[in-house]
Parts: sequence; C-alpha cells; structure tokens
Amino acid sequence: MQVLLVDDQPVTVQVYAAMVRKTFAGARVQTAVDLPEALQIASGHSLDLVLLDLALPTCGGIDALLRFRKAFPAIPVLVVSVSEDKERIRACLDAGARGFVPKTQALLTLAGAMRTVAAGGQHIPPEAQRPELRPAANGG
Repeated sequence: MQVLLVDDQPVTVQVYAAMVRKTFAGARVQTAVDLPEALQIASGHSLDLVLLDLALPTCGGIDALLRFRKAFPAIPVLVVSVSEDKERIRACLDAGARGFVPKTQALLTLAGAMRTVAAGGQHIPPEAQRPELRPAANGG
C-alpha cells in the first residue's frame, strides 16, 4: 500500500502518517506540502490512496482536487478538510473525491474512511448525504 499525504501542516502530516501505518500494515507513506509536489510524487509512484487537504498554498480548494483528478483519474482521493460545509463536501464528491472527512472527526473515522476508499468504496459524512441516500430511520 502506497499512500500520499498532501497537507502543509507538519503535525497533521505526522499524525496522518502514523494513522496510515496503523491502518495498513507495511504501508509506505509519501508526503507533499502543495499540489505541484503532489503531482510530481504521483507521477513517479504507483499510489493506492491520496489524502488531500483543501487548504494548500498556491493551489487549494476544489481546484486542487480537480487538477489532481485530471492528472491521475485512477488514484482514489480522500479529502480531509477543516470544512464541514455540506455543499463543499458534495462539490468534492461531484469532482471525483472518493470520500471526505472533516478534520474535526475522530481518527477512527479517518481510519475507517481510508479503508473504505482504498477498498473501492466511498465515504460520505452522514451530514452531507443527500436525503435519498440516507437509510430510513425506521429501518424500512
């Protein structure tokens, strides 16, 4: 398992790298502080998963996600962001992210999202699920 962490905050990168290694035994972790570095690393490695922060220097937000997805459409991207805005989350999913985890969530949520996305699934925070996607409250 090769994972790329794209975030310009060193403490966040260290915590996420530890979580990746705990979640995926033997995982190799690459790190990038901005989109140009992320694109360079992705072009030289066979990546299984990318964790992408939206608040990057020089190119951030949805634009960073769109540019990464355009360059590497087959690599699953899990967005990790301080934003909890439903519309922003949906915009990321519509732009090709396989999942979204607000940074306010517990590390166990991040670990579960990483496993889901790496296995080919999609992680959508409950607060951002469209009503037609939510399970019925009464089970039926």
